Amino acid sequence: MKIGKSSRPVNIRSKELDNTAVPLPFEIFATMKTKKYNEAEKLVHRYIERFTNLRIRNNREFFNVKPEEALEILKDVALVIDDAEIDEVFKKEYIDEAEKSHKAPSCAEGENRVWLIPSNQKLFDLKGCFKKYGEVYWSQYFNFRKGDIGYIYSSSPDSCIKYKIEVVDSEMPYDPKMDVKEEFFIDKSDLDEWKRHNRCALFRMIGETSGHRLGLAHLMSHGLKMAPRGALNLSYKDYADLKQFIEDNF
Repeated sequence: MKIGKSSRPVNIRSKELDNTAVPLPFEIFATMKTKKYNEAEKLVHRYIERFTNLRIRNNREFFNVKPEEALEILKDVALVIDDAEIDEVFKKEYIDEAEKSHKAPSCAEGENRVWLIPSNQKLFDLKGCFKKYGEVYWSQYFNFRKGDIGYIYSSSPDSCIKYKIEVVDSEMPYDPKMDVKEEFFIDKSDLDEWKRHNRCALFRMIGETSGHRLGLAHLMSHGLKMAPRGALNLSYKDYADLKQFIEDNF
């Protein structure tokens, strides 16, 4: 995946890069619009290099990272760039196809999947929401289905899995009844972005743990490559050891 800046429209830049040096045309997944594009690019690259070893070559802008994970990094960087606007170009079908191209799932067709889902307590008070309601409406970027099970990983300072949830419903458009979660946004402006996204799932908490046995170091020793930036479908064979470890220790 290429992550870089351009002072020209991205559709023009992507066509310029479509030459004999690359096997297929570039597909635009997401963009960040900002006058501070130099600073934004440096922050994104620095973030990836600090927490991962995903850069393919030191002097190139190509990274071995999933598009949805890169998008989460863009969102984090946008929080510190005052004029940043992110446009999520991808469609739901894109993620569905990305899942299909992964190694075959270990679960049978139609069987409920198991997910590892990241959360950030600095952006949303998930603990408070679960304490008050026992459930939460969640922005849906992945193909969650009713009946799926998820383990929610809480980022810094927790850096561990904290909750087990069941997907009660999915593919839900925004509804005013969902505004019950407004009080738990740390930055109230995030609520508008959530409404515009207009694709939600409903999670019900079915378990909670102190997280000591499911910290980042333990998860990485069982197949997790980095702190999760986007939801991981643990039902795929690639994550069989990680899934078993989480289920055994929750």
